[in-house]
Amino acid sequence: MKKILLFVTSIGIVFTACRQNPNPSSQNDLDQIKTEKLDTALTDGKVNTFATNAAIGSMMEIESSALMIKRTENRDIQNLATIMVKDHTVAQKELKTIAENGKISLPQSLPNEKQAILVKLDSLKEDERNHYYAELMVKEHEEAVKLFKNASNSEADTKLAQFAKSKLPTLEHHLMEAKNVLKIMQAIRGDKGDYPLKISKDRANNP
Repeated sequence: MKKILLFVTSIGIVFTACRQNPNPSSQNDLDQIKTEKLDTALTDGKVNTFATNAAIGSMMEIESSALMIKRTENRDIQNLATIMVKDHTVAQKELKTIAENGKISLPQSLPNEKQAILVKLDSLKEDERNHYYAELMVKEHEEAVKLFKNASNSEADTKLAQFAKSKLPTLEHHLMEAKNVLKIMQAIRGDKGDYPLKISKDRANNP
């Protein structure tokens, strides 16, 4: 079984080029996906509700998706998770720069309720974990789209408002992709193995 290259240059490449199944979790390499760690120096700034929630959202998407990259063999989940880590790492880095320049504080870790979700995600068997993760990405991005849409229209900090507006299309695309993957996970849930084969053949005929 060949190792899938996790670093991707575009969403299109991820969903059309990766045709083989991913390796077992122990073989997946996260070193090619670099996450931008938040700076502890950002704990003393002013509190901005949008910035706080946006940072938590990015951390949640990155941490849950990095976990799935290591813990699943399903290529649709792998591809979705890789996109999430890549795009939210970029957004997190941009938010950090805005926060540093504006002396805005950012949370450095996930709140307890988000941590509990990660614990549950990791505790499930693979099929249930895949389904739970897809549901989670839909839920998280429904909340994120609403958050960023509101901020793009009403956030008083102009830099944060511009950031929200610039990231909204990406979040909307993430939501669409998450819903598509969730449909696949729902369809193969309890399936005896013929549905993944059908999906594979359909994609081969319609790249």
